[in-house]
Parts: sequence; C-alpha cells; structure tokens
Amino acid sequence: LRCLVVSKMPPPHRSEELHFEGCNFFRFRVVYSLLSGRPIVIEKIRPGDDNPGLKEHETLLLKLLNDITNGTQTEISRTGTRLRFTPGVLLGGEASLNCGLTRCISFFLEALLLLSPFCKKPLRVKLEGITNAPGEISVEAIRTTWLPVYTKFVLNDEDLDIKIVNRGLLPEGGGKIILTAPIVKKLRPVQREKVGKVCKIRGTAWVTKVSPSLAHRLIDGAKQALRGYLTDVYITVDQRKGAHGGNSPGFGIVLWAATTEGVFYHGESMSKPRGSADVPGLPEEVGAEGALRLLEQIYLGGCTDGSAQALAATFMTLGEKDVNRYLLGDLSIYTVAALRHLQTFFGMVFKMEDWERLRKIEEKKKAIKKVEKEEKKGTDDEIKGESEEKDVDEMRLGSTNKILLTGVGVGFTNLNKLAL
Repeated sequence: LRCLVVSKMPPPHRSEELHFEGCNFFRFRVVYSLLSGRPIVIEKIRPGDDNPGLKEHETLLLKLLNDITNGTQTEISRTGTRLRFTPGVLLGGEASLNCGLTRCISFFLEALLLLSPFCKKPLRVKLEGITNAPGEISVEAIRTTWLPVYTKFVLNDEDLDIKIVNRGLLPEGGGKIILTAPIVKKLRPVQREKVGKVCKIRGTAWVTKVSPSLAHRLIDGAKQALRGYLTDVYITVDQRKGAHGGNSPGFGIVLWAATTEGVFYHGESMSKPRGSADVPGLPEEVGAEGALRLLEQIYLGGCTDGSAQALAATFMTLGEKDVNRYLLGDLSIYTVAALRHLQTFFGMVFKMEDWERLRKIEEKKKAIKKVEKEEKKGTDDEIKGESEEKDVDEMRLGSTNKILLTGVGVGFTNLNKLAL
C-alpha cells in the first residue's frame, strides 16, 4: 500500500456523473458527492443476496442527508439495486433521526462530521439508536479520537460537542446522542509529524442495567493488562439506570491514551449482546481485551488514531491551496478506499513517503554533524552506551510501517456560509 503510485490527473468537472458498482464505501460516495456537487449512480447493490438492494441503515442515511440539504434528489429502483443520487445544497441546522437497530449511531455520525464544517448553518442533530455495538466504533470513541483531529482543521470549535444522553445496546437500542458542530469558511492547513510520548491513559467503564460491581471488575482487568506500561492510568465508572441506560443490559470499557503532542489513541471492548449465540465474556476478560486493543493502536502509531485517518485525509483535500502533512500509522483498507475516492471526486493525489526511511536519513545526517563537531572525542564505552540507548529508543517508536502523507488542498470554500 505504501508503494501505491497514482498518476496525476486534472480535477474532474463538477457536473460530470460518476458510476459505481456494489455497496462498499456507500458513505464515502454520497458524502463526497455532496461536497463535490457531482451526481452519482450506484448499480448492482447486493444483487445476489436473499434481500437485494439497499439496507435499512443506508436508506436512513439518505433520509438524514436529505434533511440537512436542500434540492437533493434520490432515485431508487424498484428492487433497490440501483441508486441515482443528485446532490443539493448543504443547509445544516436542526435535524433528528431514529437510526434503527441494524447499525451503530457512529455509522451516521462519521458522515455528519465530514459534512458539518461546510453547511450553511451550524449542525444540531439528535440521533437515536445504538451507541455501542460489537465490531463497530462507539460514539465515545469517535468523541475521543475524531474530535481532536477535527479541531486541528477547524479553528472555530467552541460549539463542537457529542453528548451521550442515553446509552443504547443491542438488541433493543434506546440510545440517544446530540451532535453540535460549527461551520467555517475555509479549513486551515495542518502539518502534524511529531507523535510525542504517551503521557496518560484515561477511560470509562460503563454498565447499563447490570450490577455496578462489574464496572470495577472491568477496571481491574484493564489495569492488569496495562501494568508495566504506564502508571498514570485513571478509569471512571459510568452507571446508567432507567431510560438513560437504554433498553438492553450490558457492560464495556473505552480507553484512550494521550501523548505530549496531543495525539489520541483508543481501544474498546464490550460484552456480547443479550440473546446472541456467543459465549458471554467475563468482565476481567473484556477489560483486558480493551487494554490490549489500546496497546496495539499505540504500537501502530501515527498522529491520529487508525479510525480517524479518513477524516484527516478528507480535510487535507478540502483545505486551502497550501501544503498539508500528516503522519499516519498502518493504512487501513477503509483509508485506502477514502484516498481512491478523493482522487475520483476531487482529483486529489497525495505523496506517500516511508517514514522509517525518512527517519534513518535524518538520523544519519545528525550523526555526521555530531561526528564532525566532536571530532571523535568520545571513548569506546561512551559510543557503546549511546548505541544501546539508540536501540531502546527505536523499540519505543513502535511500528515502522508509518506513512507521511503530503498533499496540497483543492482550495474548497464554504459558499453556503452566510456572510456577516
């Protein structure tokens, strides 16, 4: 993936219609269609399934986008296997949606965060449904990892917030959140190359409609897995009762690590939904699993959590005509798809450099300068000690598969914003 070579191509015309096949990356296609103003046609949407066509969560996303826009036209075939989406103008403002029980609220939240800076009015959206689901990023994780990246590009972040009113779990949901997001005229250029050192770990052990003692068992399991890595670990308890706890019981943990440079990583785990065929896990096992996922994300590194790579790449593309640089960890399949769709819709091409190679070149230059300055005055013991310290420092760098993403924004301007 790091050796991906993309030829330079001129930006496509705004009115040119794009054609896609399949149901993958549905959100990218409709969101980028709204931002670029280009209509899209998606064909062969699950034609071989027992229930072909668009799923419930995809039609609900189209309904939500229709509520925050003006002039958007959606044409769906009788079987639901073909969609023609003609984008309108982003209005923003207040909206509400029951997200159903097929996907987590984060599925809709990600699309809203990508669109929110370019609306005519600040967004205030109420979403109801599932806040935590196995295999999906939770609302808390988005609040922890996406918003810090969001604020790097959006200077006006006073009204930016994701409030979890009720927590909802499978199979009956009952969750509710409120998203408020500001608008801007332009995104500012960002250059993030320093990761920093992990200085603290925070988290929340949440329980709904179960014994509160399970939360402390979650914390014990997580701290046991983090023992020997960092001492500054503080995990709070979030116990929900009544309507604030949703309609289904469960428990889980969300952990996040902060570095000295303001980078956030996350790891989370939760119990199996009620009624599922899987064997329910012990709270200690769930807590340890969340901690191990956090440590894995820290090892992968980068200046953003792996889940927020697509957000950083999108905002780099839509920024001013200035150089943006962002250090990313291992590129996920989701991020690679985002980069390809950004090229298709905006003609954006990024320069990808192997961070490990750049680091070794920089270290070699520093070593040469140091030798020239000191003229080899150090003893053999000192040189040996410096070599051992260097090996330890390299171990602390984590994964060597990091990518330095560089690109010049297309100069996207929010023409929908009212001028004062």
